[in-house]
Amino acid sequence: MKKQNDRLTLVLTSIAVFLLLVGLTTLLLWSEGALGSRKATWEALENAIITLMAEYPDKPQTILGRILQLLLLVFGTFAFGAIVGKISSFFVTRALLQDKAVKYFQDHIIICNWNEKAPAIVRQLLEANLADPRDIIIISASVIEDRGDLEDIDNVYFVQADPTHHATLEKVQAPLAKAVILLADEETEGPDEKNALIALAIKHLEQTPGQEKDIHVIGELVKLDRHRHLKEAGVDEVISARDYSSGIIAQSAMFKKMSVVYQQLLTYSDDTNEFYFIEPGKYPQHFQGKTFPELIKLISEYSASNADNPLLLLGVKRGGEVLLNPKPSYFEKLDRDDSLIVMAFRNVERIV
Repeated sequence: MKKQNDRLTLVLTSIAVFLLLVGLTTLLLWSEGALGSRKATWEALENAIITLMAEYPDKPQTILGRILQLLLLVFGTFAFGAIVGKISSFFVTRALLQDKAVKYFQDHIIICNWNEKAPAIVRQLLEANLADPRDIIIISASVIEDRGDLEDIDNVYFVQADPTHHATLEKVQAPLAKAVILLADEETEGPDEKNALIALAIKHLEQTPGQEKDIHVIGELVKLDRHRHLKEAGVDEVISARDYSSGIIAQSAMFKKMSVVYQQLLTYSDDTNEFYFIEPGKYPQHFQGKTFPELIKLISEYSASNADNPLLLLGVKRGGEVLLNPKPSYFEKLDRDDSLIVMAFRNVERIV
């Protein structure tokens, strides 16, 4: 109904504009006495057209003609401005549509906003999924100039739209995403507040009928006192570069080259180790009920037969809690829903 009303309004407005144009031109011809002569009529029409093109031809002879010519000049400025605007809008919209995702996504990663960290994050995600490439979608309200070679990669998509809008997130199938990363939009006055709005929109989509799912959201924090705001908005993991950098700096002061250790663990490549989770069902059932020292022994036995990708057991993830090298008082035995935390060169799909 609304679209029909909009179309009717557009048609009526176009008719009114056309009638106004014809009326002003006819009055101009009449005021100049040009209606009785074909030559005079043609000359007056030429002047009217030139006036509509925002030019100023010969002045009419009568005061009324001059007034009408000024009205045509003003009318032409607005009318042709609107036409040029519509044409520009058409091409811009078409360009944006080419920029947007045109396929069905599932188990993908969405990055909202863009800053100087974004290219490195995208490359790390690509490196981490070399064996099984995962689609990565970057949503930004502003034009991204520094795409580099990322736009030439098949499974990387750029979408220029507002990530705070539910419609934008629905178009890229956010409820089916593996994770959504909220980078700090440094072009806005309140990047944390914007990320909170995006998180609220994502959490609303979690209730989509037939697509109920806990969407994992990671948010970059700028101001430390906004940590609670992001958590209450639904961000599952709040990452503050300041927190991590201060800890690394302090530990590097105590232990030389400690920063290199963190750098290797946080960089995906064939020559460095990273942390991985081995989820329940992807390790042998007889691991359940084992103590942490017993699990270390079992993992070591498995690692000995996989020299190209040795594993080192570091801890256990139990629910939302991470237990690294746990004491016996904190960790008795492995439960059926626990995940193993290992260090390896590549992701471990399954331990058999």
